[in-house]
Amino acid sequence: MTDPIEYIKSLGYSSIFRMIQTHPHMDHLTGLDSIFTNFSVWNIWCHKNNFDMDESKLSDNQKRDWKCYKKYRDTKETKLEDTTIVRPFANHSRDFWNQDNITVLSPTPELIKLAQEKNNRNIMSYVLLVEYCGKKFVFGGDAEKETWEYIVEKYEDKIKDVTVLDASHHGRDSGYYQPAVKIMNPEYVIVSVGKKPSTDASNKYRQYSDNVWSTRWKGNVKFTIKSDGSGTWETEYDR
Repeated sequence: MTDPIEYIKSLGYSSIFRMIQTHPHMDHLTGLDSIFTNFSVWNIWCHKNNFDMDESKLSDNQKRDWKCYKKYRDTKETKLEDTTIVRPFANHSRDFWNQDNITVLSPTPELIKLAQEKNNRNIMSYVLLVEYCGKKFVFGGDAEKETWEYIVEKYEDKIKDVTVLDASHHGRDSGYYQPAVKIMNPEYVIVSVGKKPSTDASNKYRQYSDNVWSTRWKGNVKFTIKSDGSGTWETEYDR
């Protein structure tokens, strides 16, 4: 599996404009401290919540990652060092992400509260829609049923006929919500996962998409969209 820090460096970048911290699970936090060590980060999206972590089960690196996360999650400041902290909810609109054609589909304060009540961090995951020249990309984070129910209720028209869906919860059944996938009708579904989960939902996604690709077999997947709306894709491996 490609080290994301080395991958970003290979692209020639020394800074990151926007770091979106989807939710407080360690598989979405691991490496966070290294990112801030290796790059200057202009802004981080990170919502306040009361979830904790049993640090006795964490490696030394993960303990540093958790400490880094809490630093930005719990601060009352809007900027730490050179990094601006923003906490956008669904329905918020500000120029500095509207100009990038990003729609925040989730979370809401109510979804964060529900996640805490049910002790299920996935419910508060960020879900984003990015639109460019007629193409739509949905990044599902680790969203589960409750999150997708809200998105379908509030954003059904926005999520119709997407170009690429980054499958929620690494392609697991828990992230698959059939009414949402049917509406999105994705041309491509990307399952970002290191090994096949025991509750893999890839075949369910194939009912609505002819192109369901796992990073287990394809490696890094890159989509390039031009200003005229045409696009190309390339994969690290052809399997």
